[in-house]
Amino acid sequence: MFKRIAWIGLLAVGGLTAHGFSLIGPYASWQVHDLGYALNGDLGGPMNIGEEFRRNTPVMYYAADANFYTFFGSNGVWSVDQAFAILNNLSPVSSYSADLSEFPLEVRRPNYRAAALNLMDIKSTVLGLMMEQMGLADPIRYTWTLHDRYTSTSPNQYLVVKRNFEIVPTLLDQLQYSSFVNEQYYTYRIHDYSPATPPNDAPLSEAREFGVDVPEYMMGFTPVAALRSLASGSFYTGLTRDDVAGLRYLLRSGNVNWEDNPPNSLVYVTNNAPSALQMIVTSNLTLLSAQSLTNDDAGLLAIYPGIVIVPGSTAASLSNVVSTNLTAYYTNYPMDPVGTPPHMLYVTNYDTNVIFVYRRQFANVVTNSYATKSWVTVIETNIYFPPLAPVGYFTTNSTRVTMQTNQFTGDFYILTNACGLQILSNALTKVTGITNTLVVTNMVTSNMLSGTFLLSRTYITWFTNHYLADFPVLCVTNEPGLRRGVEKITFVKTAYDSLLGKFYQPQTNSFTMTTVTNSTNWVQTFQRVVTTPDFLFTAQDMLPGPSADLIWNESARNIVFNATNQLNGMNGPGTIDPITVITFNRSGPVYYNYAPANMNERTSIRLSIWASFDDSTNAPVIYPNGTSIASVESQMLMQVTSTTLPPARAHISYTTQLTGSGGSGSPYTWSLAPDSAALPSGLSLSSGGVLSGSPATSGIYSFFVKMSDRGGGFTVWQVTLTVLP
Repeated sequence: MFKRIAWIGLLAVGGLTAHGFSLIGPYASWQVHDLGYALNGDLGGPMNIGEEFRRNTPVMYYAADANFYTFFGSNGVWSVDQAFAILNNLSPVSSYSADLSEFPLEVRRPNYRAAALNLMDIKSTVLGLMMEQMGLADPIRYTWTLHDRYTSTSPNQYLVVKRNFEIVPTLLDQLQYSSFVNEQYYTYRIHDYSPATPPNDAPLSEAREFGVDVPEYMMGFTPVAALRSLASGSFYTGLTRDDVAGLRYLLRSGNVNWEDNPPNSLVYVTNNAPSALQMIVTSNLTLLSAQSLTNDDAGLLAIYPGIVIVPGSTAASLSNVVSTNLTAYYTNYPMDPVGTPPHMLYVTNYDTNVIFVYRRQFANVVTNSYATKSWVTVIETNIYFPPLAPVGYFTTNSTRVTMQTNQFTGDFYILTNACGLQILSNALTKVTGITNTLVVTNMVTSNMLSGTFLLSRTYITWFTNHYLADFPVLCVTNEPGLRRGVEKITFVKTAYDSLLGKFYQPQTNSFTMTTVTNSTNWVQTFQRVVTTPDFLFTAQDMLPGPSADLIWNESARNIVFNATNQLNGMNGPGTIDPITVITFNRSGPVYYNYAPANMNERTSIRLSIWASFDDSTNAPVIYPNGTSIASVESQMLMQVTSTTLPPARAHISYTTQLTGSGGSGSPYTWSLAPDSAALPSGLSLSSGGVLSGSPATSGIYSFFVKMSDRGGGFTVWQVTLTVLP
């Protein structure tokens, strides 16, 4: 009783100290198997303060391949989606309160029917594996851990260290070691198997944690990062306070590390050397439009040698064009009084022809200005030369009208540098009038009034070009820099190697990161071309085969630690790079038998199998599931094609149409999928697939939409929208 009262007092005094998280990275030299590291299923060891490994790519892609689809079906893929939806719903990590009281201490829930059937939840497993992939280790396991073991004396001697940290740094932004995980206090007991051989390839020695005053089987508040603590029949509803604390430490902008470019990305760097200064002069966009409309690719390239036409974008069609020829002339009317000036009349001739009309896209045309209407000035001049007047004598009558037309106007330049330009200033603006003059002359005698009459009609169209001073921008494959954390990572679902053999379509993603140079923040722009999903979910038979050692895992994964820029004498920091393949066992139900007693089905032990379940009254979905596979087979012909929407701007009206293909054809019916994240505030989705409204706040938003066809088939897909400030 005294110990319990003292423990309550410690919590009251310690306040914010009752939490902790651990970091994962490549094994240090002392993290060896005999001391409890590199055990079956381990990928790395616990890192010390300042040795963290993290993801530094703001947008990452995940997909499931055909092996996963055929065994787990659409329900299994939806479970994966639900795990990523939890991660996508996180805000930028620095936006949370200091003590993270917004998040619960316990997110485990039981499903007693699933527990009785020994079922493992896919969504929860994926969520726990992703904590590791984000850079977090099991904080319970590494609250206490062995550093050294000395065996030259009897008994053995050990050095024990902590690798679990408080969630709130000190006033000096420094982490402190912690014995708590989600307000549960842990101490340790060293297990020493030496000199006997440890069972099941266990380490020779290990510091094992156990709860103070609370039996181990009663310990709660287990973080998702401690995935090994997830028992059959249990599932996660989200992330715990300490999980988010670990992500905040890794991703917060205040955590500045020297890092390489994000994988497979180019960084745009301005060449601002004085010798690199150059000038670019814009051209007439109206003229380009007219010439692009009537010239084939070869003809247009001859006019603009540096222009790049997007391959396959040119589409030709035939069109009827009516040519109008307008002829003006002077004449007199028979009944005009003497001295009446001649009248000007017009004759219009129409000629219909068939021409090719072209539509195409350009890869390096930058529109500097654009307007849907242009101005034209029409000047009409009547000049009369009397027959007996002195040489050079004439009379003039002139009118001038400026009007707006439906012809668009503007200026552009052709980008010859593939990485772009840094425009410094507009050195000069010139407005040019392009003149087209029609002159009509004829001799007219009108009731004793004779002489030469001349009609001049002039059309002036206006064009403005600019002289732009600029520096060229270079594309650098790797430029290490002192980079801030990205605050939030968005995971985007994408198609990959489906049942129909549709291979992965490369994704191009542009984003910004902040680099610190000379104590100044510089926002750099990156472009990343993703040719393979960053996270690929697959399935295979993972049983060990004809082996004496019947040890295996129900899931396997890899992790890529990039330690190129780790500090001298330290085991980090570094980054975690793609590609990660997460494999689920698809052996089906496995029955364990051993001689001599358990050698038949009745006495065998059925091991855990994959399922999807929650705490509702719905029955668990057990895999492989026939209904699920049938659903996949009917859905694979359907796909949402508008997975990445055109960007919107905060507080500005926005409208876009979701699109899809396959199934029994359009029209499709659209809705927000069950359990999806909400739409960005201010937007709504109609049943016709129109996303509209005025988004309230900027950010990257991901949500799931359900697209149904006329025959009742449907597919669920993730859609991503970027709302700019």
